[in-house]
Amino acid sequence: MQLIQIAWRNLNRNKVRTAIAILAITAVVVIVIFSRGLMEGFTTSSFGIYIDNNFGHVRITHQEYELRERLLPLDYTIDGFDDEGAQRMVERIEDLDNVNYVLPRIRFGAMASLGDELIRMVGVGIETEREARHGVIGDEIRTGRMPEADNEVVIGSGLAESLSRESGDSVTLLFADAYQSFQGQTFQIAGIRESNVAELDDNFFYIPLETARDMLWLEDEVTEMMVFGPGPDAAGALQSEIDGLMDEEGAENYSTLVWNEGDPFIQLYDELSDFLIIVYLTFILMGAIIIICILTMIIRERTSEIGMMAALGLKERDIMKVFLLEGTFLGFLGSVLGAVIGGSLTYYYSEAGIHLEMFGDVFEETARHIEGMMEPVFYTLFDFGNVFLGFSLGFIVVVLACLYPAYKAAKMDPAEALHYIEE
Repeated sequence: MQLIQIAWRNLNRNKVRTAIAILAITAVVVIVIFSRGLMEGFTTSSFGIYIDNNFGHVRITHQEYELRERLLPLDYTIDGFDDEGAQRMVERIEDLDNVNYVLPRIRFGAMASLGDELIRMVGVGIETEREARHGVIGDEIRTGRMPEADNEVVIGSGLAESLSRESGDSVTLLFADAYQSFQGQTFQIAGIRESNVAELDDNFFYIPLETARDMLWLEDEVTEMMVFGPGPDAAGALQSEIDGLMDEEGAENYSTLVWNEGDPFIQLYDELSDFLIIVYLTFILMGAIIIICILTMIIRERTSEIGMMAALGLKERDIMKVFLLEGTFLGFLGSVLGAVIGGSLTYYYSEAGIHLEMFGDVFEETARHIEGMMEPVFYTLFDFGNVFLGFSLGFIVVVLACLYPAYKAAKMDPAEALHYIEE
């Protein structure tokens, strides 16, 4: 207790220097907590949209389709194992241990005429019951409902605005079937989807899978299967299990791809995540260097005092404890303050959200380069584990940083330290 009182009293000697040290540690902890919450929130929001709408945890396509996907071809479809049909293949895949469910889909290009203007769009044939049970489309229908009859369609809110249509109106869609014949069909708008993602809302419409097969002259076929397992982190094991089934059935013409390998931006993010760990450690080391410098400065100023304590019988380990306690107080106070501020900021933006427009045109342009798969607002992820990690890193690193200055103070020769008074 006496050593604790000495250490606490020493910190009060120079309140400005102590405040600077605490604020430096606070800033480091705030940066670590908020940036991790920001990146995790961005991942959960944006990549969740990508997984739910474009890819699943693992996507199965024909090998040739994967190479020509931007053209939305209907020549390279999935027709099951040994031509037994896509439906039977879905059932076989869902029997695998790591598979929760499969969403089979058909994607195709289409357009609609509005006066002299042709509006291009992407059609998606979906199993409405499966999508209502497992997918996200049904939860994002602003008005109306999922399509039920063969001639019903759900369209994105931006597309509805471009077509000047509302729920209940009819719309004629033009498309090319599997034989490259130009066709047209009229649908009634059963619902309007609003996902708040421009790429989806402005370009996509959804019809029943059987309707898509009939109008495109496809049999029991799909262009893709989105396979979902326990979670994104388990996608690698899920892919291995599906590949094992493919090898067993000799389905060499199909390919599987994990969600985080399907887009260059996502691959870049994975690399960026590893780099961010280095950035976090760099910030923490900067805070540690500040503490080392401050404690070294304190030791130089109190050289004579250290010599006096040693001359009065204070042991080396006690001298070392005094300076370790000073550093511990600084680390604890700074880390607590940083945890409170960083946690509060993360919690606030997890509720209020961060609008891309806050950052100007640079970030809006970046968002457009992610193929529109980003909401205009995304939220930080508030997690007590993240707050505790930030606090722990700040506190532990600061305490470790105190070891060298404290050891240096303890090893001072009492005679030389006392001689410092005369000089």
